[in-house]
Order: sequence, then C-alpha cells, then structure tokens
Amino acid sequence: MGALSVDDFLAALPELDAAMQLRCDAAAARGHVLRYAATVDVAAATLTVGLVAVGAASPLGALAGSDNLVEVYSAAVYPASPLVVRGAGAGAASTAAGVLADMLDLA
Repeated sequence: MGALSVDDFLAALPELDAAMQLRCDAAAARGHVLRYAATVDVAAATLTVGLVAVGAASPLGALAGSDNLVEVYSAAVYPASPLVVRGAGAGAASTAAGVLADMLDLA
C-alpha cells in the first residue's frame, strides 16, 4: 500500500479491517489490548515504533482518550517495576500541527 496515492490508500483501507480485527480478537483472548508504542533500548541503541499487544490492566493498556504515558525501566534504579509518568496529551489539533512541523523540518 506504500506505493498508492493518498486517495487510493484511503479507498483501500477497508481491505485491512479483517486482519486488524483478527489482531484485536487475538489480543483480547489473552486479556490484552492493542496500543501504538515506541521502545528505546539505550544499551542496544535501537528505537522501535509500532502496534503492540499489552495487558489491558497495565499502565499502557489502561490509557484512554488523549492521555500520554512514559514508562522508564532501569535495572539500576527501578528493577522491580517501571517509573510511570502519565498525563493529558496535547489533543488532536496540537499533535497534528507538531507532526506536520516535524515533517516539514525533515523535507
């Protein structure tokens, strides 16, 4: 779908509904929900971003609305559980403006 025009991409989106529903159902069967998440591994110098299944009762799984969340895992400081920082996000309009600004900076 990466080679499609924007209009063709939007028209083709319903083709993905069945596959996405399967992912949602599989996650729910395990007590999980799907969330978009970014993971930074400092030791490995990697960054991954994508859709992940997380426990519905976990801090990330329990997010609602436009809230944002950061979990910090550190073997040295927080070995048993992460430090969780959670709060209101900027909202759709501010987020879209920020993404557009980033895209223009990269262009």
